[in-house]
Amino acid sequence: MGSARTLIALLVALCALTTVTGCGPRDEPVVESREALGTVVSITAYGPDEKAVRDAIGDAFAVMAEVEAELDAYDETSALAAFNADPYRPTELPGAARQILDEIVALGVPGEFSPSLLAVTRLYGFEEEGRVPDPADLALAVLAASRFGCDGDGGASFARLATVDARLEPGGDLAPGLDLGGAAKGLAMDRAREALRESGAVSAALITAGSSTVTFGTKPDGSAWRIGIEDPRDPETVVATFAFTSDGALSTSGDYQRYFEADGRRYHHILDPATGLPAAGVRSLTVAGASLSGLDSDILSTALFVGGIESAAAYADENGLALYTVDDEGQALLVPAPASSGLTVAETALPR
Repeated sequence: MGSARTLIALLVALCALTTVTGCGPRDEPVVESREALGTVVSITAYGPDEKAVRDAIGDAFAVMAEVEAELDAYDETSALAAFNADPYRPTELPGAARQILDEIVALGVPGEFSPSLLAVTRLYGFEEEGRVPDPADLALAVLAASRFGCDGDGGASFARLATVDARLEPGGDLAPGLDLGGAAKGLAMDRAREALRESGAVSAALITAGSSTVTFGTKPDGSAWRIGIEDPRDPETVVATFAFTSDGALSTSGDYQRYFEADGRRYHHILDPATGLPAAGVRSLTVAGASLSGLDSDILSTALFVGGIESAAAYADENGLALYTVDDEGQALLVPAPASSGLTVAETALPR
């Protein structure tokens, strides 16, 4: 009997010790931030074993790096850059690129979200000091971009224009190319989320990469994941807060993220595929849904921004999504998600 009592006492002591050292339930998350996907990505993850959680987070960052290496149009070693080097030769795109192209169509926004604006974007020089494109050059680059197409065998290419202009040839200033940066981040985050989920070490997590966030699972204390949306004219002010109780995705597109000003006009990087000009009428648009993937939310925030607030509100309402927008006059519009979605939105301040 004495030995049995001693064994029970040892087991109780061991359970108490493992809870303290991280082998039992843990209420404190593991948080790691690294440079990735062109920004700083932060992962907040819960799990009973801190070391296993950290290992899973490391694997998640590795998964994101793989997607980035495949789809970075500005990295000469990427599969997408190889396609862009000879855009007129039918080439099989990598699977991740095809997934993005298919999802654009599935979401019903091919007119508002174009993956083929690489040359158009380069005309603006957003990565430099910024410049206003020559209207004739812009029109030619937009026309060349519109000639992109896929075949049924996984191949894709741009059709040559009849115009004789050396700048349209491979390597030229106006040569068309694919730029999937507006969606690749969301896809990379989706794959990182699945890596965390499948690790078995993580019970709940949030991945945030600047303007995009994905979540899965419920925090141990049952509280919601909360994501604040900044005022597009005052980054110190949070104008709305989205709260997820479990899985979800959110993305924000804004005219303040990459832009320059010339002659009193703001030129931002969210371009209308039809004209090549910055989309007008919106300062900031956030779309979120418990049913959305990170890829979906990334595509939709851009597409709905281009389509305008009225069209965006109708799309969100029809598809059971939450939407928060600020127009070019500083007026806010909120479209709530269905009550049963596990997603709520609260306005916390008026935008400037």
